Amino acid sequence: MRTVDLDELRAEADAFDEAVAATAQIDHFCSSSAWVVPAHDALMGERVPWIVRGDTGWGACAIARRGDGRFLEPLELSWGLACPLVGKDPDALADAFVAAAATSRRWDGMLLAGLAPGSAMERALVRAMPARWRKGHGAESARDIASLEGGVDGFLSRRSRNFRKALRAAERDCARAGITFEEVVVRDVAGADAAMARIVAIESRSWKGLAGVGVDQGPMHHFYAAMVRLLAPRGRMRLIMARRGEQDVGFVLGGVFAGTYRGLQFSHDVELRHLSLGNVLQRQQIERLCAEGVRGYDLGSTMEYKERWSDGPFVTRLLVVLR
Repeated sequence: MRTVDLDELRAEADAFDEAVAATAQIDHFCSSSAWVVPAHDALMGERVPWIVRGDTGWGACAIARRGDGRFLEPLELSWGLACPLVGKDPDALADAFVAAAATSRRWDGMLLAGLAPGSAMERALVRAMPARWRKGHGAESARDIASLEGGVDGFLSRRSRNFRKALRAAERDCARAGITFEEVVVRDVAGADAAMARIVAIESRSWKGLAGVGVDQGPMHHFYAAMVRLLAPRGRMRLIMARRGEQDVGFVLGGVFAGTYRGLQFSHDVELRHLSLGNVLQRQQIERLCAEGVRGYDLGSTMEYKERWSDGPFVTRLLVVLR
């Protein structure tokens, strides 16, 4: 494998994403270029990219100083969702990656996240590493996943009776309040920036924005703005706005990759919290996703409220290596 810089990954994003899509048992969206590059740039602090590319695939890493050591880690380690190794053949990729890493003296350890427990990739990495390297498992990262098989009716049939009843009531309440829904389709950077401006305006009036934890400010704003700029020109952004009259009052934002929709953010004016508008926005999004044949809905990191929407978690973990 040869070492490449981050600019080459950006320029060859389609080739990188093809390798991501071909990799089994990983979080495809959060290992893709539209997630890992913005995360590295906006969220991960000062690091030195260490990216390798070869016939077997890619190793998308960076070197960070953590405590007294230098660690080779994925471009995104904020949530530990991204798998840094992407390629169809895990054994060949692991052999090539370990051989390339072994020649570098710039790192003392590895924090390789995004590996499904017992997966072919995890097994291949452990097998390829020299016996003298110490290996162990670190923290797990779980996401809630919902199947969209069977369309909207199939999705709703797997929810509880109380869930369905509450959702119907919320839809009626939104209709009575004059809420309408607009699908926003953009295919260029200018359109992405305009869409992000609408999102920020809503977020600033949401409970998250008012609490200072929204995507309207700080590093998280830079992360999402950069991601939207990468998703929109490839036709992967999915955005629905809730409107009352001529005003935007809510949004649900996500991205589609490798047959799965990844929910990113949804929010609404704080004064409309009584309408359960977030739930209705998600229902609107699911209807459109099912119509285009999307097979799964990744709701993001596991939280209690998401369990009602989910069919179960997908779990990956950290492989910790010291040499």
